[in-house]
Amino acid sequence: MAVVFYHGGTSWAEEGVMPDFSDNSNPIGPPEGLIYYVREAVERGVYLRFPANLAEEVLREYEGVEVTVFNGATEALLAAIAALKPRRIVIPWPNYADYVRVAQLLGVGYVLVEDPLQAASGDLVVMSNPNNPLGRYVRRDEVLDLARRLKARGAALLVDESFIDFTRGESAAPDVPVVKSYGKLLAAPGLRVGAYLGDPPPGLKAPWRLNAIADYALYHLGASGIKRHRERTLAYIAEELPRVWQKVAKCASPLPTDVHFFVVKGREPKGVKVRPLWTHGLADAYRVSIKTPELNDVLIRAICSA
Repeated sequence: MAVVFYHGGTSWAEEGVMPDFSDNSNPIGPPEGLIYYVREAVERGVYLRFPANLAEEVLREYEGVEVTVFNGATEALLAAIAALKPRRIVIPWPNYADYVRVAQLLGVGYVLVEDPLQAASGDLVVMSNPNNPLGRYVRRDEVLDLARRLKARGAALLVDESFIDFTRGESAAPDVPVVKSYGKLLAAPGLRVGAYLGDPPPGLKAPWRLNAIADYALYHLGASGIKRHRERTLAYIAEELPRVWQKVAKCASPLPTDVHFFVVKGREPKGVKVRPLWTHGLADAYRVSIKTPELNDVLIRAICSA
């Protein structure tokens, strides 16, 4: 199938937009202190100097494994695939469509498959866990088993864990190479914070890996600040997601999920922004992400009126 590149979310330049449920960033917003540290970074003019890469220390403590920071998960993904030099990229489908764009940019062949074990010698399987757009999480032991089975046939595995912090799941790192976005958890995708988790391949670490504003803000927020924010996030999702999902289920067909977003089968609602999935070959389906309780009620009414 032809893959169409389309992203959810809203840019800073868009004004007067409808309520946006296509953006699957953190529904409770940024962690306490993050906006203050961003402002302080700007006031101190840290963007006039090179980054110190001190955010790596914070994220290393947060993750418990070696971390190499990048300006977003896409940059981490590009660097990782370039360093791993696969013969071909194998993408279990549906998945994050940007994997296809990255493959094309690097001049590497790719194939969309139902079963990752269709990979052959020299292939690199790239998959999101939890899956984007479906929201399902695969347990760590299952991921490691997949990696072992792929290795036995001469292939390898790279996992994108950009949404794992919205679950109680365990990372596959450092046993399996992992790339990750922190912009979703921090509800600050514009800061462009991503990382490679695990021992980096040779040449992966550039001298200046992260913009100075994000580097400063994360360093001062600290691992403890991120951990507290994750706990608050998980508590909110545990309370609000079942309420929204069950109300939507009374008038539409939502699919099961392990995160704060889920797929709905049916006609797209009017008056709200959702993430259509015809781009993934899923006709009459779209993805929505929960927000505040008040906004979620707007979503429920829109879906049930469709």
